[in-house]
Amino acid sequence: MSLLPVLLALVPVVVLIAFGFALRRVPGFTADEFWSGAEKLAYYCLLPVLLFSSVAEVDVAHVPILRLGIALVAPTVVISLAIILLRRVIAGDLRSFTSVLQGGVRFNTYIGLSIAASLYGTEGGALAAIVAAILVPTVNIFSSLGFEFLRTGPSSVLGIIRSIATNPLVIGCVAGGVWNLLGLPIPTLLGSVLDPLSAAALPVGLLCVGAGLRPFSLREHALALISSTATKLILLPGLSLLALHLFDLPPTAAMVGMIFQAIATASSGYVMARQLGGNAELMAALIAAQTLLMLLTLPPVLLIAELVLGG
Repeated sequence: MSLLPVLLALVPVVVLIAFGFALRRVPGFTADEFWSGAEKLAYYCLLPVLLFSSVAEVDVAHVPILRLGIALVAPTVVISLAIILLRRVIAGDLRSFTSVLQGGVRFNTYIGLSIAASLYGTEGGALAAIVAAILVPTVNIFSSLGFEFLRTGPSSVLGIIRSIATNPLVIGCVAGGVWNLLGLPIPTLLGSVLDPLSAAALPVGLLCVGAGLRPFSLREHALALISSTATKLILLPGLSLLALHLFDLPPTAAMVGMIFQAIATASSGYVMARQLGGNAELMAALIAAQTLLMLLTLPPVLLIAELVLGG
C-alpha cells in the first residue's frame, strides 16, 4: 500500500463530512430537529442493517476471530484503565473525565466502515463489520463505566448490561452473527430491502458527522483535549499495532482492525455526554479536533502498520 490509496480512501469521507458541515449552514437545513432525526435514522436503522447484512454474509471460517478479538480488546482495556487511573491529572473533574474516556477509546463506525471498504473492497467491509462487532460492546462498557463515576451509590451493573444489550449496533451485529451461524442465505426479497438501506448508512452517517462538527477553543480544557486526542490517534493505534503483530493475524484483518483503532472518536459520544450529564462541550470539541487531526495522522499510521503487518 502506498500513500495514494489511503488518501483516495479518505477523499469520500472528507467530502461527505465537509458537505454535511456546509449543508448544516444552508437555510432550510439548519434545524436541530432535522439533523437529530437524520442521526437517529442512521444510528437506529441504517447502520444496524448494514452491520447485520455484512456479518450475516461474511465467511468467518478464514477469520481468526478469537485472536483478532484479543488483539483489539486488550489495548482498548489497557488504555481505558490508564485513563481511569489518571483521571484527576488529565481531566480535572468527573464530567470532563467521561468525555476524555469516550474520546480516548470510542471510534466513528461510519468512518471506519467507509475507509475499510474503500481500501479493501467487499472483504474490507465484511471484516470491518466483524471488527465493529468486537469493539462496539467493549467501548460501550468502558464509556458506561465512566458515567458510573458521576452516580451516587453503588455502580449499576444491570444498567451497564442494559445499555449494551439495547445498543442498536450490538443488536445488528449479534443478529447477523446468529444468522451466519445458522448458515442461512439472505432471501432475495429480503436482500432487495436490506441492500438500499445498507447503501444509505454510510453517506447519511457521514453527512451527520459533518453537520455535528462544532468550532472549539484549544484554550478551554487544553490538557483534556490534547491527552484524549493523542491517546486515540497515537497511543491506542501504537498498542494495537503491537498486539496485532504479536498475534500474527492475517494482514487484511489486522489492517482493518488498525483502521478502527486509529480513527476519530464517535459523534454519538456528544449525545451520550449530553443525556448522561457529561461534559458535552468538551466532547463536541474532541469530536471536531480528532476528526480534523485524523486526516493527518491516519495515513502515516496505516503506512507504518502495513510495513509491520504486511497487507
